[in-house]
Amino acid sequence: MQIEDNQEIRREVRDYVVASFYVADPAALADSASLVKTGIVDATGMPELVAFIESNFGVGIEQDEIVPENLGSIARIASFVCRKKAASALLVEEADDRPVDEVGIGDGGHVADAVELDYLDAR
Repeated sequence: MQIEDNQEIRREVRDYVVASFYVADPAALADSASLVKTGIVDATGMPELVAFIESNFGVGIEQDEIVPENLGSIARIASFVCRKKAASALLVEEADDRPVDEVGIGDGGHVADAVELDYLDAR
C-alpha cells in the first residue's frame, strides 16, 4: 500500500473515532496514542470499531486479530488495514494466475458432463 493510502485510512479512522467516541481534545489525540489506555475505546466500543473497519475498508477481521498490535491506535489500525488489503490483493493476483481449462471451467469439470446435466435438467 502506498503512503497516501495509509494517510487516508488514518484520516477516516480518526474522523470515525472522534465522531463515535468521547475524545476530550481531538486536536491533541496523536495517531500513536493508545485508544484503550486513553479510555477512548473500551470493551464495548471495540466491536463497533471492528465493524466500522470491516465495512468501511472491506477487510475481514478475525477474533485473534483483535489485539493492541493491530487495533491499539489510529496508526496501528491504518497499518493493519494496509497489510490486510495488500494480502487480499496478493490472493486475488494468485487466483488470477490459476490455470483454467479451454472453456473457462476452473475446477477441471468436464464440458460433456456439464452439457449432459443441463440436458437432463431441462427434461
